[in-house]
Amino acid sequence: MRLRDEWLLSLAVTASLAAALLLAERGAERVDIRPEPETRPGQGPCPAGVSDSGMGPDMARLPVGFCIDTTEVTRGQYEAWLSTSPATTGQPAACAGNEDFTPSCQWDPDRNPDRPVVCVDWCDAKAFCEASGKRLCGRIGDGEAYELGMYADPAVSEWHAACTSGGRYDYPYGNELDTTVCRGADAEDHTTWGFGDVGSFPGCHSPDSPYDAVYDLSGNAAEWDGSCEGEGADDGCRIRGGSFEHNEHGLRCAMGRELYWPRMRQVQAVGFRCCAD
Repeated sequence: MRLRDEWLLSLAVTASLAAALLLAERGAERVDIRPEPETRPGQGPCPAGVSDSGMGPDMARLPVGFCIDTTEVTRGQYEAWLSTSPATTGQPAACAGNEDFTPSCQWDPDRNPDRPVVCVDWCDAKAFCEASGKRLCGRIGDGEAYELGMYADPAVSEWHAACTSGGRYDYPYGNELDTTVCRGADAEDHTTWGFGDVGSFPGCHSPDSPYDAVYDLSGNAAEWDGSCEGEGADDGCRIRGGSFEHNEHGLRCAMGRELYWPRMRQVQAVGFRCCAD
């Protein structure tokens, strides 16, 4: 009788286990113990912009694996950074003489906070981008400086890839100049001369998603990018996109074959935007 009882108990335990397993398979929640996929460079969310309580413009991730600010950095955004009293120490050797990040002209952020910040040098722009967890736009793949002559290759330059929708267009919006789309110097209504608020020109972007999230790559303010001809304070760094002062040729994405200015120069129509991995 004892052996028989043990045999019956064993059968009961086995049946209970089988029933539990059947219930689990029919609807009980399972725990997935597989590791989370690794986030690699060029994937994942972009650094936060102002709408996410970050610093600077919101960003868009583009198909070739980098993020770019959707607009130029504004005066209000730049002033918010200046109000933190950023230290001028720790800059690259070429920027050692940069002792003040304050723009040298047209500096009235309270009056026009949504206009692009201008009269900032390359070193100022670099410092702001890095403080934002971003960087000046550079080479596709690693964000480093590209060879200066490769500025118009959409497979090399992040900024150029963004402006041309990966090499499709001569202007952000297409292949033919339209003086009514972006803020340039050729518009028939000359009352539009001067800066406009960033992102306020509804057609000044690509027709193709996700490039269509990026505004003002042509006109309004010209922009510093990360590539320079050397590592000295007087070496030239690339200027992109043209400004409200430029005409047809200067508003093309590929404008500026010879347009690179000393990194410590501040110009009344030159601002910047940032990129990130």
